[in-house]
This record gives sequence, C-alpha cells and structure tokens, in this order.
Amino acid sequence: MPPVVGTWHNINESAAFEIFLFTTVGLGVLAFLLVIVGMTLAPFIIDKVDHALGPLASEKEQFFKGLPLSARRMSSYGLKVLGRHTQWGQRRIYLDRPDRVTAVERSPAWIRNVVTWIYASFVIVAPIAFLLALSVIGIYD
Repeated sequence: MPPVVGTWHNINESAAFEIFLFTTVGLGVLAFLLVIVGMTLAPFIIDKVDHALGPLASEKEQFFKGLPLSARRMSSYGLKVLGRHTQWGQRRIYLDRPDRVTAVERSPAWIRNVVTWIYASFVIVAPIAFLLALSVIGIYD
C-alpha cells in the first residue's frame, strides 16, 4: 500500500520538513553566534553599559563584573530598551521612573544597539531555536 501524501506520518520526507529543519538549524547557529559574541564582548563594555543604562537595573541586582552575570544584566538592559515604546514597558518599567527614560534617551546609540541586537536577540532567539529543535526531534522520531 503506497504511503498517503499529506499526512503527519510522512512529514519528515517532505519539503516542508526540510524547510522547518533548515529554519531550526539557522536559528540554532544564530543563537550560538550571539552567545559567543555576547560572552566575548561583555567584559570589555560592561562598565560603559552600566554607566549609561544603570538606572534600568533593578534594585536587587548586583553590579558584579563576572561574565555570566554581566551578560545576563546586559540582556536585561536590552529587553528593557526594547520595551521602551510598548504599553507593557511604559506600565511596568518606565512608569514613574523619569531617570530610566532619560538613561535610554541619553545613552549612546552604539550601546542601545549592542544590548538590543546582541543580548536581547539572544534571549529571544535561543528559546525559539530550542523549542523548534524539540519539535524537529519529535517529528523525526
């Protein structure tokens, strides 16, 4: 009996699966490159980023210069900068905090770009790549 075309049973042999796999691998490679660049860059620029975006840090957050914590803090800065012009960000991050608004507006453009394009992007891309990889594994098995 020939296989039925268009069913989930046969998806791992289709072009759709290949596109899904290619997208998953691409996002995984992008996440890997972002973490390599982010971990390499963090010790060199953390002081400048803390100086420019320090008011965005939470009160509990320590300003420890160690690698994992500084990369995590810069990811936090990036997500907060991304939330600057959203309703959620206005209510949760910037409400009654003009110092935070001023810090984002007066920070150099290269700092805003680095924390959003490298660190916040990793926080967004890595979980998506992981979930897609789990889906690919589930479909392939």
